[in-house]
Amino acid sequence: MHRAAPFLAAVLLLGPVARADPSPGLPDSPPPGPDHGKVATCDATPVGAGRLEIELAYSPALTQRGMGGFERSTHAHTQALVFSLTHGLADDVDVRLAAGVGEAMERTAPGQSRTGTGATDLALGARWRFLADAERGLDLAVSATAVAPTGRPASDRAPGLTQGYWSVRGALVASKDWGSTTANAELAVVLPAARRSGVGGAAFASLALGHALRPWLQPMAELSYDAAREGPLRQRLAVAAGLSLTGQAGERLLAGVQQAVWGRHQRQAVSALLALKLAL
Repeated sequence: MHRAAPFLAAVLLLGPVARADPSPGLPDSPPPGPDHGKVATCDATPVGAGRLEIELAYSPALTQRGMGGFERSTHAHTQALVFSLTHGLADDVDVRLAAGVGEAMERTAPGQSRTGTGATDLALGARWRFLADAERGLDLAVSATAVAPTGRPASDRAPGLTQGYWSVRGALVASKDWGSTTANAELAVVLPAARRSGVGGAAFASLALGHALRPWLQPMAELSYDAAREGPLRQRLAVAAGLSLTGQAGERLLAGVQQAVWGRHQRQAVSALLALKLAL
């Protein structure tokens, strides 16, 4: 099947729902709230007490040859299909479990390549919103995520689908509304759970802005920076653009592309995201 087919099918399925007027038989059904979800920036709004959110996300990435300060690299690509569950323990607390499968290919010589397929790493996270100011439209939250190296390890014949070690990620996140405009800001650090030779910590900062042209349609733009200490300091600046469609029952379809525009001691890559979220 052509890679665009799942996206087109989802648009066709979700579009009529997103455009539909509220059912006259359900006058008490409230419209969905502002969509704080973005392409590469986390949000500070939990799913709600007793709620369950199911997400299926497809994410391909392509390593480019590199220009400017980027490393010169050979062609490589990855693609992953990730399934996640987010459960609201309270109005301000939720937990998330994510796992998936993927494929990685890298070119070793002209006309030669190696490919690895299998499971990806397992992630378990929690989010606590410590400020919910409805009057100012502001949410502030902290989150923590542990990544377990359950993915397929690298071998002489195939690249790996795991980072190869346990890590912990902590983040401070803000979500803000100005009428039909939403914004997210995130500051995060990632640390290995134990000392490893050649593996240091990483820092991440991101800012995202979206504007609802319609209650069900929100384009967005993002700017992110990350730095990792793995030998020399690896730095990257990336921009992203995306589109969010929201159904009347709260289902969301998110599609976006992120492009690295500047880097040092880092490979240049472009990645995409197509995610469908269902709230139960």
